[in-house]
Amino acid sequence: MMLWLTRNWTVKLISLVLAVGLWYYAVGEESVEVKRAIPLEVTIQNDKMSILDTSVRNVWVTLAAPRGLLSQLASKEITAAHEIGTEVKTAGDYSFRLEPREIKLPGPQIRVVKIVPEVIRVKIDEMIVKKLKIIPNFVGEPAFGYHVKEDEIKLDPNAVLVEGPKRQLENLDSVKTARIELVGRMRSFRRTFGLDLIPNIKTMSESMVDVYIPISEEFAEKRFEKVPLKLLGASDETMKIQPEIREISFVLKGASRQLEQLTPETITAYLDVTGLTEGRHKVPVTVILPEEVSLKEHISVFVSVIRP
Repeated sequence: MMLWLTRNWTVKLISLVLAVGLWYYAVGEESVEVKRAIPLEVTIQNDKMSILDTSVRNVWVTLAAPRGLLSQLASKEITAAHEIGTEVKTAGDYSFRLEPREIKLPGPQIRVVKIVPEVIRVKIDEMIVKKLKIIPNFVGEPAFGYHVKEDEIKLDPNAVLVEGPKRQLENLDSVKTARIELVGRMRSFRRTFGLDLIPNIKTMSESMVDVYIPISEEFAEKRFEKVPLKLLGASDETMKIQPEIREISFVLKGASRQLEQLTPETITAYLDVTGLTEGRHKVPVTVILPEEVSLKEHISVFVSVIRP
């Protein structure tokens, strides 16, 4: 038995290697089917027409390939592209069948078995050019007490020429800039922004916009009631000083953020009676206020000075 195994061992070893290689080749050549969703691109040669919409963005394709190429089917990019010829010259609906030759495959050993859907529909529209007004696309609000001065916003340019499907453009009068963040801002600023264009629309001129956004404090008015009146300079004990009222009401104007912090208890209002002689006097009211806040109208109070 051992003699038979060792006789012509070289020939037997070569036969074994060939047999194993043939088995691996046969297994590798076995065809398997794989189903994949691949992106579809539809274009049109007529530059006066545009693809407005397609019934699908992806197609399902069943592919057949040797088992040894399965890794390529999983890792390589596979795409489908269909081009509509110049014979299409009017707007409307158009349908076509995607052909296997229009699918880009990673190798010649891979073939297309089935494509779903079989028929693909597209909407075609004529291209037009239109001038659109540019408007700023604000997001959020400035800091409390500040606002954008709408009438002083500057855009350069303030309009743009765009090209796109007639059905889309005929209902458009303006186009927005990219997002302009306002959250927490307290100062005016200038930036360059792009345009937020909808699909199928492209610019025919400059697509960047220089935007100046003026931001200023909000000013308001607020009424305060029953603010106590104090006397300043009433040091002469021989005189009795009697204001006609002990509390006053008034309207303040100024920055909103400052007005919101004020209450009747935190406001100091006084009458300076220094040097007043006996008799009846009209004395202006002085109110101690923060910067950017003032009395809307000056107030005076009659004061009587009496010698006991």
